[in-house]
Amino acid sequence: MATQTMVGATPRVSLGFYVWIGILGLLVLQGVYSFLVQTIEGFYVTSLTDTIPWGLYISALVFFIGASAGATVIGLLIHGFGRTDYLPLATRAILVGVVSLASAVLFVMMGVGSIPRAMLMPWFWNNPTSMFTYTSTSYYLFGLLLLGELYYTVKINRGSATARDARIAKWLAISAAPFALMAVHAVTGSLFAVLKARDFWNNPLLPPHFAVAALVTGTAIMLLVIITTAAATKRELVGRETLAHLGGLLGFFITLAGFFDLFDLLVFTYSDKLATNEAWHFLSAAHWPLTAVQVLGYAVGFVILVSGLRRSVPWLAAASVATILAVASYRYNLTTVGVSMPLYPFIEHEHYVPSLVEFSVTLGIVALALLAYTVLTRALPMEEAVPAAGGAPSPRDVGEPLRRPAGDGDRVVPPAEVPAR
Repeated sequence: MATQTMVGATPRVSLGFYVWIGILGLLVLQGVYSFLVQTIEGFYVTSLTDTIPWGLYISALVFFIGASAGATVIGLLIHGFGRTDYLPLATRAILVGVVSLASAVLFVMMGVGSIPRAMLMPWFWNNPTSMFTYTSTSYYLFGLLLLGELYYTVKINRGSATARDARIAKWLAISAAPFALMAVHAVTGSLFAVLKARDFWNNPLLPPHFAVAALVTGTAIMLLVIITTAAATKRELVGRETLAHLGGLLGFFITLAGFFDLFDLLVFTYSDKLATNEAWHFLSAAHWPLTAVQVLGYAVGFVILVSGLRRSVPWLAAASVATILAVASYRYNLTTVGVSMPLYPFIEHEHYVPSLVEFSVTLGIVALALLAYTVLTRALPMEEAVPAAGGAPSPRDVGEPLRRPAGDGDRVVPPAEVPAR
């Protein structure tokens, strides 16, 4: 079926774009400065101690690993389920995955405190009895998979791909989702689940809970990316029906996450173990604001996404933001409450509160991720196919290299001629 396609078009740069880049650049610089302070003066400038070694950095690591894994859902929908209406999001989803994974690795390095030492895993520091060996290996493999998928997708967008390139891109996209959920994020959840000394974490359901939370994170972020990009460029990437479908999918993932959270609550409530009772005390006392954000965020997102409100773009944006805040609160509570409970009864409780340096470094890495995504979406050709009057592209066109026959139906359309949808 003939399609009109815009390939490699360069949108006009507005003043707002430069302001956005400038703000992100300043945030990155202050993050670099705070990291230098941490490196020179030592970890005492943070709130991390021998008894609380994991805090905001590891919470952010888990969040961004989840985002990178969850974003692979878009490629699976396109190539595994034939949803060609998601084609304009293919490259953006891969970029979200790459940038999120890189951010997660940066947070690992911040937590370790030494970038060269962190990069030696698993090539030099490779204890086979440590879960860190397997998680670090999975991050490298997942990164290679995403970069390979990005390479072949960009070739397709530029019209220089062969049929073999298209097949490789298709199977990389299909395999990325199960690999990310099972070999990357579930294994990251195992970092917590295998710690027998921490009853709060030592739970066989934690790895699948991590995978479900990853689906929630990645889908919510992609929804927000679609909406904010359309608002910034004044052009819709996908139709309202596609947005509503993705919102419904996010509602389903929230339901699964809520199922896991409900049974976590039941375990805390009925358990006779001192540690889990202490964890519930933390969640319902010192951490109650974040616990409330998690519960209310999921509830608000669920109500919007399973009702007719999901057909409204502003309500979809609100549901995405509420969901992202809920997942971030869950990740933070899980990480910090687990290390706040003392391992021995004669050790006093410690209430962890991130220091200004930790906040600054974290904000700098988040700004760096946004800056990298913004620059890459302008430097690389985005796959933003506009259907011709005859309808949407046929499933057989998915993953096929773009053709440019002499006929007018398949010509490259300048930005000014792209029809409004």
